[in-house]
Amino acid sequence: MNKHLLTAIVVTAIGLLGACTARHRDISSDPSQKPYIGQVCEVVADLRAHGVTRTVERDKKTDYISIWNPGFSGPERTFVVVLPLGTKLQILAARECTNCPFDRLLEYEVKVNPEPAQFEGKPAYLRAESKIPSYMRCFRGDATQPIIPPDSSRQAGEFKR
Repeated sequence: MNKHLLTAIVVTAIGLLGACTARHRDISSDPSQKPYIGQVCEVVADLRAHGVTRTVERDKKTDYISIWNPGFSGPERTFVVVLPLGTKLQILAARECTNCPFDRLLEYEVKVNPEPAQFEGKPAYLRAESKIPSYMRCFRGDATQPIIPPDSSRQAGEFKR
């Protein structure tokens, strides 16, 4: 195949994937996710929160917060803060991406306390792969009993449909 044609195809594919806006479906009532809704998780190791803008403009405004490690860089990122140890995240809902080509990108909508000033009341989403004991300890809403996943043999981010 012609080297220039292959390069053009790869650049076009990357451009199309980058221009795609993720669409999500609420899966909070799914039996595999119901036990997690209402959990309170405490940060026990450095965890990054990234401000994200949906439109790349000169004066970037944050549309939502994406919480996960190691994180990312790029023109859509508006800030990065490390959540201090002891920060509490209450899980409000679960969602998955319906049009992501390589991953279903499971995330939990969370309320962060104390909320960093940079959040400005924007919605915050914790990536499922960061909801693991090395980053946080999770409890039922009363924060007295640890929550054990229904099937503790699963790896982080692996959930039954």
